[in-house]
Parts: sequence; structure tokens; C-alpha cells
Amino acid sequence: MSEAPSTPFALRVRRALTMVQDADVLDNAMLVVQDGRIAEIGPYHLVRRTWSGPVQDLGEALIAPGLINCHTHLELSHLRERTAAGQGFPAWVRSLLAAGPDGPEDEAAAALEAACAELAACGTALALDVTSRRPLEVSQALDRAGVDHLMLLESFGFTGAGGLDLPPAAQNLPREFLESRCAVAGHALATTRPESLRAAYAWCAWRGRPFSLHLAEHEGETEFLSSGQGGFAELLRERVVPADFTPPGCSPVSYADALGLLGPLTLAVHCVHLSTPNIRLLARREATVCLCPRSNAFIGVGRAPWERLRQEGVRLVLGTDSLASCPDLDLWGEAAYILERFEGQLPLAEAVSWITRNPARLLGREADLGTLEVGRRAVYTRVPEALAELP
Repeated sequence: MSEAPSTPFALRVRRALTMVQDADVLDNAMLVVQDGRIAEIGPYHLVRRTWSGPVQDLGEALIAPGLINCHTHLELSHLRERTAAGQGFPAWVRSLLAAGPDGPEDEAAAALEAACAELAACGTALALDVTSRRPLEVSQALDRAGVDHLMLLESFGFTGAGGLDLPPAAQNLPREFLESRCAVAGHALATTRPESLRAAYAWCAWRGRPFSLHLAEHEGETEFLSSGQGGFAELLRERVVPADFTPPGCSPVSYADALGLLGPLTLAVHCVHLSTPNIRLLARREATVCLCPRSNAFIGVGRAPWERLRQEGVRLVLGTDSLASCPDLDLWGEAAYILERFEGQLPLAEAVSWITRNPARLLGREADLGTLEVGRRAVYTRVPEALAELP
């Protein structure tokens, strides 16, 4: 990602994917930048008439707005290449636990710094990071890398006393940090008390923050909530759910709706195992679905119904998930993965909207991010050459 300095200057580029008015593409574009924001943008021959200062030529590149990664777990960065691939969700969880989700302090800190630098290098303007162990440490590392962020404090387990259930590492956070840089998230329906999920959703709704929840990620979750059976049920009963837990007897999406957790601020992550009624319910509730296709493929949980979600009008965004289940943190990799495998036609501009304009709208950050237009922050990223020539 590139962000302009505060001193006024101009950029020239062969093409700019502005994401304005159904993703306008400006050929031979010029941007004038002042105080870190776009002061003027348009065809070079027009903007150049009123600009007498220096112009930085970016050459043959296609640029797009800075990217917004809607699902990361940066505190797991030290687990890269240390977890089970392709064996399903329970096996992946067991391998993660065996490898040590915290890791040696020095190793974890170095991996975190490297991951944040990788996010910046991939063109990430903003990241939504799920955390339960190191919220301040992760936030500070993202600040050093120059990546804006929202920390999603993840509620997990069934042992809380009721109401809002912040993870232990977040319970003594400075109030200013909690109110300005954080939201409260739920881990999943099968791993978090319903009362905690409702309280987290209410906290987010009151402040206009996204409420993130892993939803319908794998078949074991669906089976457990439906019948209480299966291999994932065994893992849950070993470590998480109490003996008297009664499954709701329905799909994850139906259960989330019954708990009042679906709405315009809901960020439903993964959504791999969905029926058509589930998809239509997500659309009616105006929830946003965050797809993490490479993570799903690595773990071996299946492929989300991208086409049907899009067809039913569900707002889509993308996330990389953690380095414990994804080879890198590059959102262009997620976009390329979907574009290569999409059944039917998915225009490049629409895929780019899933990592720029759509998440900016979800976050209420349209005045800063998501498009290249006058008044927005002057942050942009180069579209990889392999994608730049796609229709």
C-alpha cells in the first residue's frame, strides 16, 4: 500500500480503478494529493492544466483503493506452516493446540511484526483483527506498520458470569482504546455462551461497530448444533461446552437469527455450509458475509457458495484468516482464488469491491476509504499484473 505524504504532489498512472459509479476505470489518470487526501482526480490531460507542481509517474500500473482485510488473527502468526492441512476442522484445531497458540514470547513477537509488515506490503489500508490474547500488542504492531485497524475482542467459552464477556487479556484495556479501536466479537455459536453473544451484539449495535462471528464454517458445527453428535462434538465436550448443553436443533444461521445476532452490522465469517433458505435469511437481515476461501481450502472444510450468495444479494467481503490456515495475508490472493474458480462471470471490478468499497460501507468509513475520489485518503494499491488485464 502507498499513502501520500502531507506535502502536495501529484501522481500519474496508466489506469486507476476508482470504484466510483460502478467501478469507473480512469485511463491515463492523474491524482493531486494534499494533506494526505485526494484533492483532484481525473484524466491527465485535464488535471495537468491546473497543476504546476511535480508529477510522480507510476507507469503502466493499474491502481485501486487501499484494501480492507475483514478477517485476520495476527496473534497466531507464529503458527505458519505448523498446523494440519486438508484433514478437516477438528484435526486442524488439535494441531493448533499442540503447536501452542501463544508460542514463545520472542518468536511470537517477531512473527507478529513480520505479519503486520506483510499486510502493509500487500496494500492493506485497514484490517479487522480478531484477538483474545494480545490486543494491545497487535494494535501497536499494526500502528508501526502503518495499517489502520479495528481490534475484534473475541468472546469464547461458557464459563462467564453473564452479560458482556471480554477475553481476559481485554478486561483491563484503557477505556479510550476500548472505545476507539475495538469491537466485541463472538467466536462461534458452538463455543460461546448465547448470553455473551447477545451482549456482544448489543455492545456493537450501540456503537455502530461490526459484530463478527465465525458462522457455518464446517460440517461439524452444523452437525453439532443440529443433533449434538459428530467428531467436532467430541472435541467441544472435551474442552468447551458444559455437559448440560442442549443443541438448538437447527442450522447455524437459523440459530444466530433466533438469538437476534443477524443484522446490517453482522459480519458472518466463512459461511461455507449454507442452504438456500440460510442464504436468503442472511440477505433479508442485510448481514455481510466474509469469505476466506484459501483458509477453507487449507483446513479442508469445503467451499462457500459464492455464486448463490452473490445472486441473492448478500454483501460480500474478503479476509485472509490467520497464517495458521493461509499461506499469506495478501487479499489479492483471495480475490484471485475466487476469480479463477467462480462458476460464471465475476468481473474484476466487482471482486475488487469486496476488498474496498463493500467493507468501507460496512465500517462506516466511506469518507476515508473504499474509493479513489476527491476527499478520500490518498491510499492506493497496485493490482497484480495477473489480474490487471481481466475484464
